[in-house]
Amino acid sequence: MHVVAAALLDAHGRVLIAQRPAGKELAGRWEFPGGKRTAGETPRAALARELREELGIELQSARPLITVRHRRPDGSDLLIDCWRVDTWRGQISALDGQRLHWCEREQLPEADILEADRAIVTALRLPPAFVHLAEPALLEERVPGRPGRERVAWLVPALPQDAGIVRRLREHGDAIFVLDPHAPPPPGVGSVYSTAHRFERAPHAHQLAGRLVHSPAEALAAAADAADFLLVPDPVPGPAELAGIAAASLPYYADVAEPDERDATAPGGLDTPGPTGRLWWHEGPARLLL
Repeated sequence: MHVVAAALLDAHGRVLIAQRPAGKELAGRWEFPGGKRTAGETPRAALARELREELGIELQSARPLITVRHRRPDGSDLLIDCWRVDTWRGQISALDGQRLHWCEREQLPEADILEADRAIVTALRLPPAFVHLAEPALLEERVPGRPGRERVAWLVPALPQDAGIVRRLREHGDAIFVLDPHAPPPPGVGSVYSTAHRFERAPHAHQLAGRLVHSPAEALAAAADAADFLLVPDPVPGPAELAGIAAASLPYYADVAEPDERDATAPGGLDTPGPTGRLWWHEGPARLLL
């Protein structure tokens, strides 16, 4: 089954989720608005139709967020094309009798979201760019000096001694991750493990943990270890490698351009699910983000 889903974000960065109404399978659980794609319909056209039928709004702008393959309890496969929707026309209404809720992104893990949508939750919690810094002291230069800078995830070998730096970055909406931590990071800080280190889950609830990968095989192994996301540090992976990494159905970051609406006219949909965001493995390009 091929479905489309919409991650609608309001001006405050909150995400719209919908509760499955009584009488439907998995009633009472929460999901992202959307539905089945019909034969011959592009994913974007299906998205626009579902938003019109389910919420009474007209789609204006959207871009691919993540493609997820999920095995259902009955053994069937579900393919979800999730799009980030930032602008639409009209007033949102619950036309299917479903309950709607605007949820803060950091509160999404606490909602009773369908298992098939869990990777979408992670993709929404992560910023659109990951930047690797060789020295933790470099974080001090990245504390936002002006409003409006895009959220960034910073990957450092260790936390800076000044805890106030991490606090100010998090207040802006940035995320901090430690590479191959020797001990579990404190609450509010995530972790990323290289292939040379054993993957470990953080002890704190909802703390994200990612994996550096260099091949589709490593991506699938990371998914089996329950990694939340993937970082691909190799420069400009080829289409075949990206397609194999995307098959892990996890948010991933690579040193390539962000995805666009390239399926607007092709009935086949996305040839290769694009990365969730951009990864800068060397610190130089990070200055472009400030």
